[in-house]
Amino acid sequence: MLADRPTCVLLTIHLDGRETPAALAKVRRDSAGGPRGSSRPRLRKEAATAEELTLLEWAGLEAIQNACGDAQGLGVTRPLLLMREDAALVMSFVDARTLRSVVLDLSRLHPGRGRLDEAVAGCALAGRWLNTFQQSDFRGPGGSDRPVRQGTRDEVVDGLGAYGDYLGSPAWGRLASRGRGLVAAVLPRELPLAVGHGDFAPRNMLLRAGRLTVIDPLPRWQVPVYDDLCRFLVGIRLIGEQVHTHGLAFGSDTLDALEEAAVAAYLGPDADRAPLRAYQLLILMDKWTAMLDNPRHDPLGRLSRRSAALADHRVRREAERLLDLADTDR
Repeated sequence: MLADRPTCVLLTIHLDGRETPAALAKVRRDSAGGPRGSSRPRLRKEAATAEELTLLEWAGLEAIQNACGDAQGLGVTRPLLLMREDAALVMSFVDARTLRSVVLDLSRLHPGRGRLDEAVAGCALAGRWLNTFQQSDFRGPGGSDRPVRQGTRDEVVDGLGAYGDYLGSPAWGRLASRGRGLVAAVLPRELPLAVGHGDFAPRNMLLRAGRLTVIDPLPRWQVPVYDDLCRFLVGIRLIGEQVHTHGLAFGSDTLDALEEAAVAAYLGPDADRAPLRAYQLLILMDKWTAMLDNPRHDPLGRLSRRSAALADHRVRREAERLLDLADTDR
């Protein structure tokens, strides 16, 4: 067994007594999902059954194989067997480190372990992967009939207001107000859409020898084209080690280099970045409220919430950075 998680079990499949697995099986479990009684605003609310999530992942794996299978520097996890009634699937195994672990090795808490050029190259591949995937002809179940999330400028404005109200402080209220003004100025009324990966995060990217493989797709929605990239960027900026050390783990030069690599690979060097930053602010506030609303009630969960709350000023500075960048780009 590779992992036993609340939502699924991962099993490695070995052939002919070989140590390296030949394939990976994932068996999903039903979970309560949904808001769990919390008042926190959410961009994604609907729960799904284990069977539905398995079908979505299978469709995503097929779409990735079709889009990225022949692209240089991009790898694929091949879907091998679908067992719908058991909410299980089998896929090829990729022997590689996650991009998240490559980035964590750059932390000041792990001196000398990481290579910035490797992490930068991985982030650039993440941007190129997303561009390649979004330009493909996605034909999974539902295709372009998938429900739309945050498809209009007004929804983004409303979301920023809801998060500002939930966070409660005058400082966050001012940031949300400034963000709403930015959104009104730089985003179109109807946002350009694409089928989203569903969990486009460094932990779901495998990097080895200059080749990036993106795993765990859940293409449930059509989302603004900026959504997946913004979730990736916020995942880098709010990586747990950075939040809980109040910014001591990574210097701004390191994080800026990683972010620039992904953005430049996705948008190109001369594109207008203000719309991306406006939407990134929404994702930042969504991610931050989720960290503050950690549902665990054991001592570790309480400690995590307390530690995150003490880092609030750092996250506000990140929000200010995004707004300042957008103002510079306009």
